[in-house]
Amino acid sequence: MLTHPFSPTNPSGHRSFQTLRDKLRSCIFIALCISGLTGCETTPINLPTTSSQPAVSVVDKKSQVATLLSKADKSTNAQAIGLRIQAAQLALKENNFNQARTILYTIGQISNPIEYTLYILLQAEITLQSGDTKAALVWLHDPRLTSYKLKQQDKIKIGQMLAQAYFIERNFLASARERIYFDELLDPAEQEINQHEIFTALMELPADELTSRAKNSIMSDIRGWLSLAAMTRQYQNEPLRQLQELRRWQTAWRNHPASINLPKSLRSLSLIVRNQPKTIALLLPLQGSLGAYGRAIRDGLIGARYHTETNVKVNIYDSSQSNIKQLINQAVANNAEIIIGPLDRTKVTAIAHLKNLPVPILALNRTTDFSSHQDLYQFGLAPEDEMIQVANQAFREGKRNVLAIYPASDWGTRNFDTFKQQWLKLGGNIIQTADYTSQNDYSSLIKALLNVDLSELRAKDVRRILGQKIEFTPRRRQDIDFIFLLGNQAQARGINPTLAFYYAEDIPVYSTSHIYEYNESRIESIDLNGIRFCDIPWKLTNNDPVQKEIQTHWDNTIEQLAPFYAMGVDAFRLYPRLQQLKLDQSKIYGSTGILNLNRNNVLERELLWASFSKGQVISSPVVYQSDQNTNQ
Repeated sequence: MLTHPFSPTNPSGHRSFQTLRDKLRSCIFIALCISGLTGCETTPINLPTTSSQPAVSVVDKKSQVATLLSKADKSTNAQAIGLRIQAAQLALKENNFNQARTILYTIGQISNPIEYTLYILLQAEITLQSGDTKAALVWLHDPRLTSYKLKQQDKIKIGQMLAQAYFIERNFLASARERIYFDELLDPAEQEINQHEIFTALMELPADELTSRAKNSIMSDIRGWLSLAAMTRQYQNEPLRQLQELRRWQTAWRNHPASINLPKSLRSLSLIVRNQPKTIALLLPLQGSLGAYGRAIRDGLIGARYHTETNVKVNIYDSSQSNIKQLINQAVANNAEIIIGPLDRTKVTAIAHLKNLPVPILALNRTTDFSSHQDLYQFGLAPEDEMIQVANQAFREGKRNVLAIYPASDWGTRNFDTFKQQWLKLGGNIIQTADYTSQNDYSSLIKALLNVDLSELRAKDVRRILGQKIEFTPRRRQDIDFIFLLGNQAQARGINPTLAFYYAEDIPVYSTSHIYEYNESRIESIDLNGIRFCDIPWKLTNNDPVQKEIQTHWDNTIEQLAPFYAMGVDAFRLYPRLQQLKLDQSKIYGSTGILNLNRNNVLERELLWASFSKGQVISSPVVYQSDQNTNQ
């Protein structure tokens, strides 16, 4: 791999010097050709902006880039640097990352601090916007960047890029901390946006960690933010208690920025408490093929109801055979202020096509035809959410080339198509795919996928040509970043060891919740070692008191019906906050995942990550180790 003299791995390139005339010419040229720069090293650096420039077409910008590069080729080195920096800026505005990166690579040694600062920040922005956050952080932590005197807007831009990179890397505390540092430099409108991002980042952390860090923090502003987020997470399922604790926090932190300008999700808290429904109608199938799932949801919801200090009344209706419109009218006649259910997709779809709904409805599935209604909220355990999350996670980690293996069934094809659509949308490559039927031996399938059979065939040809035996170790293909394995636990137990046997033990394997079936025997899971998968918090954590209580009183709460018990708990916790989710785009950190409401009133889920290790399931940490010992 080529290394540029100014790459993060070669910081010594800046020590080379130009002649005094070149230095003076460089300062004068940059002052003339880059707006906002008025001096050399002793002058605060202001990054160039083009907001005041008239809009130009894509063709014009491409022409400008070519013109600048042509001028650079005919100019002295000092002048060429400024021209190429301008050309890289224009290419970056058109999201032409490769061209911008190539232009910067052609720049030679830089001694002028203004040029060098621009160079570093352009490299950081290119790597950040192209998805390489780790490289962006290396550029942004270049020690020379802090040795120059920057103007206020430049400090803000650096801080924003750092915060964005940390958030993508799931280093949420570091992301929030960077934003807190530059918050006072912003105008009021910008502060509101920035403070929303601070709170959003902190809310990704669990309540116990936020509380611990708040106690250990030595900086007042950060401690205030941490304690507010800790309180919000701790009492998110009890609106009344949360409101009481919020008022206590505001009394203790009346001069804190978040007290002066409360986060959006907390501003409507008193309204939520005041308007909380007094009667709920629960429409679930209690008999028939969906009966077991309906009863599990019912038990989860009732468990959450009796664990909360509330007087809400829950009326339960069996939707197994009833006409859904008549059932809704019956529930409303019995004073229901909100309806939870039904579970059957066809009935949810029928509700979406009704002209008017008398009360809001939180359906426990999604429509079959993607139809929607302003008063219908769709909450389901859709496997499509998991397919999208696997694609997003792998791409975020820098992987681009996937080999996909999925069942030869309608379920397998449908879910692989969802993964494929998202993966290609992100810019990933699908190297090869294979569908399979449940079988005892997957050797032929895996050998062909990994091209091991071709390697063996080449060895056979060599032996035939030479006419003698030769020592030979087959080789697999080398163009795969990860394997997407879709299937259940039994299927994965057959495929995963076969991948390792055919020399793919070093290739990461990603899957979904379908491969994790709770079993106390570690032997049953030993063949799944190394597989990473996403699943609901209910199956991967055990720190929710409602979950513990339900698991004590009902069977099957950690086995096949576990997601439906979790769904019942989340349905009860969701219904008071539906309008809040709609208005301020906040999140609910639930038992089925992190829930947010999209523009079609569909609740989307973000699941947790875990992996198999020595037959055990190990949950992935939320915060990177580099941030664990930070006390500020």
